[in-house]
Amino acid sequence: MSEVHIDEPEKFSFPALVKFACLAAIGLGLATFGLSFIGGADLAFGGWAIASWYVLGFPLFAMFFLIINNLSSAGWHVTLKRVPEAWLLYFPVGLLTIGVLALSFVFKEHQLYEWAHPVDHGDLHSELLAHKKDYLNIPGFLGRTVLYFVLWTTFAILMTRFSRKQDLDGDVKHTITQKILSAPFAIVFGLSVTFAGLDYIKSVEPAWFSTMFGVYQFAGIVESGFAMLILVLLLLRRMGYLRTAVNENHFHNLGIWLLATATFWAYIWFCQFMLIWYSNIPEETVHYIARWDNAWFWVTFVLNPLLNWGLVFFILLPRPNKRNTKILAIAAGIALLGRFVDLWQYVTPKPHANEAGMPVPHWMPYATFWQIGIVVGVMGLFLLVTLKVLEKAPLLAKKDPYFEESVHHHL
Repeated sequence: MSEVHIDEPEKFSFPALVKFACLAAIGLGLATFGLSFIGGADLAFGGWAIASWYVLGFPLFAMFFLIINNLSSAGWHVTLKRVPEAWLLYFPVGLLTIGVLALSFVFKEHQLYEWAHPVDHGDLHSELLAHKKDYLNIPGFLGRTVLYFVLWTTFAILMTRFSRKQDLDGDVKHTITQKILSAPFAIVFGLSVTFAGLDYIKSVEPAWFSTMFGVYQFAGIVESGFAMLILVLLLLRRMGYLRTAVNENHFHNLGIWLLATATFWAYIWFCQFMLIWYSNIPEETVHYIARWDNAWFWVTFVLNPLLNWGLVFFILLPRPNKRNTKILAIAAGIALLGRFVDLWQYVTPKPHANEAGMPVPHWMPYATFWQIGIVVGVMGLFLLVTLKVLEKAPLLAKKDPYFEESVHHHL
């Protein structure tokens, strides 16, 4: 292969304007979070649960992305891998955002997680909660949270450490070590994402059963992760970085991944609904009944699949669109909006039973603006942390054995 001269800055410098925008977003998020208590603690912490899990999905995606590329000995991603590596170091900050949810346990009224302070009404719902008390309890929630973040942060530290060492000595053994570490952490990733999704999102409806919720959250995390990676890379290119090292072939690859993961999300979305509808078990159907005959129907069954799959699929289906960065950015933006809508329709309705025992969901359109504001704030925090991390290492891993392959990547 002929050498490619990469005439672009390899050291990232955080632009003052972008830093100011991140800080402004954080301020907006905190102000919105405070104002949202007007609607009740459950509304405020519901918005925070959406935002913290939404954004935590990006470092979790980075974990998945690096694991699969290491295990498959892929080389195409090397010129852009510093971005997901930087995302990994958000985990300690992510622990703080998830830790805010623990403050919700102080509020016994308007509680987001009703299992934290259960009230025995002598009905089936109370009986189901009692069956789950050994798992759904405050010490268990806090203990599992610590365990998740210890495992995730351990992976982040190990992977970034060996990657940085390779920058110094260029030894191939660091690539082999990362590949060896990826195998056990693939199992850790699958299990931890499943249980964390159950803890932070699904337990808002603790009596609801779904055996597919874990893989459903995985699908959403991976789709939104590829969408965010595309947008961050385009942002860096706009700032003057990675214009040669990350070319249209890399974006084509990312477009294929975004199209594929959107379709995988749609498959899991349909399977979860179809299996629950077909089996017709009350503990499972309660979730969909609460969203069927009211305004939430248009969110759950129309807007959600349209944003997470329909629009993304048809936009990216033609080959030229996956190589057009403007069109790719539009598809990525739609996918990120879809991820928010997906989490919003899981958390915000928070159904309660009426006198007839039927689930009745909350419908508070004004709450959406508060929750969007909180997401913007936590997103600003994420970008502030990860862009700051990017300053601490070269943007290009030139001593990675797959670097030349990645520079010459062609589809």
